[in-house]
Amino acid sequence: MTVILLSVLHSDKSNRFMGYRKMINHNDEFIRQCLFEALHDLMQESDFDDITVDRIVKRAHVSRPTFYRRYRDKDDLLNSSYEKILEDTLFKVYSGVSWRDAVTMIYQVIGEHAPFFHNAFRSKSERSLRRFIFERTLRLESEILKDHGVDIDDPNVQYRLRAYVAGGLELTVLWVKENAVFPVQDLVDILVEIVPRGFEQYFV
Repeated sequence: MTVILLSVLHSDKSNRFMGYRKMINHNDEFIRQCLFEALHDLMQESDFDDITVDRIVKRAHVSRPTFYRRYRDKDDLLNSSYEKILEDTLFKVYSGVSWRDAVTMIYQVIGEHAPFFHNAFRSKSERSLRRFIFERTLRLESEILKDHGVDIDDPNVQYRLRAYVAGGLELTVLWVKENAVFPVQDLVDILVEIVPRGFEQYFV
């Protein structure tokens, strides 16, 4: 799914989307992919905040009702696509993959598409991808701690966890701004090293 969501096909764009249109009534996932591809292409031309739903549906050759049956707005489209990426990377901790390896997976994806994420991170929307990543990562890490018996309602735990997630996100924003030239493994080493004291055993 990650490759599908973030790959930019090398075929002619108009032919690609017209080909999608032939299948559009038969596969909901295909419609979602078509919309994301359109957004991805537009983000190579414009800032995310300047892109409208009208431009997305026009590029994707779908109707506005088709879009709004699936997404609340363009932020929802972007954030839902990131959720799919999480399923193929960070969420693998639920199936036994180590925290370090899962984090490495997601940073490899982000690094391969640094300009795209840099554009998304510049958004000033109240429902921006940057805010979504913070909330989603905080929820995931809270769940991991809770599963290990940590009292996540303890203010001391909450403050330290929020500081860690916020710091990691700021580091990510800086990393993609610099076109992800800093090696992924070195970045992951830093993220593991700055895990709050007492949490190290849960994020290795």
